[in-house]
Amino acid sequence: MTLQRYDPDRLDRLSLRLLDLAAMFRAMSNEARDAEIDELRLNDRKTNEWLSSLEQWAYESDGKLRALLVKKRGERRAASMEQRR
Repeated sequence: MTLQRYDPDRLDRLSLRLLDLAAMFRAMSNEARDAEIDELRLNDRKTNEWLSSLEQWAYESDGKLRALLVKKRGERRAASMEQRR
């Protein structure tokens, strides 16, 4: 597996794709509710597997970002301390 570089813009693009999907499902639920459609039969086994994997990836990615933030903060503090000497 090759690590991909994610800058803030790429993270934004990913989040917007997810928001677009969420908005589509919200619109579907509202339309079904308005039309008094009680159920829509869908096969969701794979979807739930993908969502679980995506959630795991998101939490792992957030952990990596948190570690980088702590490292960057430490580097800034060390540089600040050096300037004070």
